[in-house]
Amino acid sequence: MKLIQFYSILKKPLVAGFITFALLLFLTQYITFQKYYINENNQKREIANQVNLIEEKLQSLVMFSYSATKSLAYIVERNGIPEDFDDIAVELLNRSKYFDVVELVDSKGFITHVYPLKDNDVIGYNIIDSKEASSGALATIKRNDFFIAGPVNLKQGGIGMVSRQPIIIDYKFAGFSAVVTKLSTFFKDLNIDPSNNKQYIYQLSRVNQKTGEEDFFLDNDVSGYQAYAVPIEMTFGEWKLYVIPTKLDFNTAIIFAIIGFLLTLISSFGVWYFAGRSERIHKLINIELKKQKSQLNKVYETSRRQIKLSESNLNKAQRIAKLGNWELCLETNKLTWSNEMFRIFKKNPEHFKVSHQAMLEAIHPEDREFVSKTYSDSIINKVPYRITYRLKLENNQIKYIDEQCETIFDKNQVAEKSFGIVQDITARIKSEEGLKKSELLYRSLTSNAPVAIFNINHKGECTYVNEQWIKLSGISYADAMGQGWLEAFHPEDKKKIIDEWEMAMSSNIKFKTDLRFKDNTGKITFLTVKASKLLDEENNVFGYIGIASDVTERINNEKELLKYKNNLEELVNVRTEELNDSKDALLNLLEDLNFQSLELEKEKAKAQSADLMKSAFLATMSHELRTPMNSIIGFTGILLKELAGPLNEEQKKQIKMVKNSGEHLLGLINDILDISKIEAGKLKVSYSSFDYLASLEKTINFLQPQASAKGITILPQISTLDIVLNSDEVRVEQVLLNLMSNAIKFSKKGTITVKVDIKDNNLITQVIDQGIGIHKNDINKLFVPFTQLEGGLDRHHEGTGLGLSISKNLIEKLGGTIAVQSTFGEGSNFTFTLPLMPLDIK
Repeated sequence: MKLIQFYSILKKPLVAGFITFALLLFLTQYITFQKYYINENNQKREIANQVNLIEEKLQSLVMFSYSATKSLAYIVERNGIPEDFDDIAVELLNRSKYFDVVELVDSKGFITHVYPLKDNDVIGYNIIDSKEASSGALATIKRNDFFIAGPVNLKQGGIGMVSRQPIIIDYKFAGFSAVVTKLSTFFKDLNIDPSNNKQYIYQLSRVNQKTGEEDFFLDNDVSGYQAYAVPIEMTFGEWKLYVIPTKLDFNTAIIFAIIGFLLTLISSFGVWYFAGRSERIHKLINIELKKQKSQLNKVYETSRRQIKLSESNLNKAQRIAKLGNWELCLETNKLTWSNEMFRIFKKNPEHFKVSHQAMLEAIHPEDREFVSKTYSDSIINKVPYRITYRLKLENNQIKYIDEQCETIFDKNQVAEKSFGIVQDITARIKSEEGLKKSELLYRSLTSNAPVAIFNINHKGECTYVNEQWIKLSGISYADAMGQGWLEAFHPEDKKKIIDEWEMAMSSNIKFKTDLRFKDNTGKITFLTVKASKLLDEENNVFGYIGIASDVTERINNEKELLKYKNNLEELVNVRTEELNDSKDALLNLLEDLNFQSLELEKEKAKAQSADLMKSAFLATMSHELRTPMNSIIGFTGILLKELAGPLNEEQKKQIKMVKNSGEHLLGLINDILDISKIEAGKLKVSYSSFDYLASLEKTINFLQPQASAKGITILPQISTLDIVLNSDEVRVEQVLLNLMSNAIKFSKKGTITVKVDIKDNNLITQVIDQGIGIHKNDINKLFVPFTQLEGGLDRHHEGTGLGLSISKNLIEKLGGTIAVQSTFGEGSNFTFTLPLMPLDIK
């Protein structure tokens, strides 16, 4: 009964109209509130989208800046400043639309390379001395890592951000690689003109970590709009982004409220008139709600796609740089890896369970404790760290890892999360080890080389000298670097050498010259110098290597030889006078010798010059002196055999004296003729194959009686039993006879050792005695004609001083060498070397 009464009341138009009015008013105002809330959210979402887009672009700028500066720094660290800097800069600018300028800065802060140069004339500008740029530069040096500085009033105009990467060479700071992004370029990519945008005010700031103050990039003062500030966390500080609406949009919910109220009135009036017509309003409400839901779903899908694209770009960048990252939640001990982490650690993401313990187990056992302790210490000390360690993967593969880690703490200084970046640097480590080994080998070889070695770069600056160069020049290694190596040259040679060097380098020919070093003591060293270019893989010149050989001894010997050659005519005249003094003795022995001597006097009187006299001497003495002397020696020999009749003891004694004097004189004549022919270049040798050991034995047997008479033993030491020598047998025996005769002559007792050996197709013969020896200062006089040494070689020893000079010239004529080693009072070692088969015979 009550329900019927209630229903009947509802059917009353006034009641229905009132109830309709109340319900519709509630519904319309509710819809108005929802519309107001949606409009407010749309505006906030639009601002958030703008913030997210700018933040995403800013993060992309950071990522590309890090990649670009890291790549350029890596090139400079490995190869020095590239000559194709502009090409590399173009490639970096093409990779990112954010970059305006690429720069290189040296260790003192001077900008050395810029691309493009147009409108960027900043070469030589010192950023460390600059009030605008010094803070960012010093921060980069202090961090020893990538850093973005800004806002910076650029010297080339405008405001921008400068991304810098320190360049480390041999563990020392060597400068920066840098890219510059103008803020106008950054906003242009977003299709935003901050100066003319009437809808929003844009501002970007960097928070000073020490003072907390903000450095704004644009002129707009937005310090009073902190509600619109969105903090952007960077590894190198905190930045803030402002997107402030210039005016509040008219909220259409007000219209909804008015329309709803009017609709309520009309509807309630309609219900009052048309009961049951409320269904129409219900449909309108559902349509509006569906429309709002559709808009919300569209916004959600757009945001989701943008997030996926950002993640894809980040993964791609990490894969290119071999750079992974991890995050450890210390509250739950949950560790998460980026995709690149799985590739670096060679783990399958579908089967490998990521955990802190599993990550430690992949580290090399020898480095595991070090890594674990470093991480623990960083949490205790609340400081980030950067370390290098090794991974030991399957099949004992070793990887070198560079890891950086930083831990975030809450307001109570309790550790919350740790973030780490891991980079595979195996290739770089192996390359550095190879370079160190190559450099060590080069230094070892050059340090022990018997010649001076030096390196010059393409600028003409010295970069290396070896120990022999330092010894010859008297200049220290440090003083020789740069242009200091030029101070080693004799002042009279310096200009000539510099001109020859510049000409050789500019005309693409090898540098070869003779020069002198003069050290600080005044000592002069003669050198022969050669230098060649050093080319890289692309045949570009990056330096020069030179070798200098000490030829001082050769120069001095040539001077000495020239001196003796100039005195040869005088010496011949002196010896000729000595022969004339012996002429009287010869005239008393035989009339034939007197006749020949008279003829010689006539020829001598006719001679007008030293050359004619020498020619007459060679032509006449060769036959006219030796022939009668042979007759004298022969006839005295016959007399001593008593074929013409018996001789008494006194006669034998006198004839022996005549024979000995004749033999001595004949030897003297032969030696003088030989040395004259040698000096005149008329001495001829005849090559033929003969048994060298047979010749040696014959010589020893000939001298054995002479040695036995003095109690001396001749001991041959032969390494090869069959030696066939292609040379002049007579001249070789003459050398053997001279050397062994001298050894017997200047030895009172002991053993004379004759060593014979074959080495590198050369015959080596040593005559070693235990005689009186030779002073060190007299050794250079041994091979000078007509010279006998005083002191060690007393004048009571017979000889002309020609034997060794003739032997030296004969050996050299036969293509060999002769040398002597001696200690005064202990003995001498004369060594001569002959080729088994001379080159011209081969």
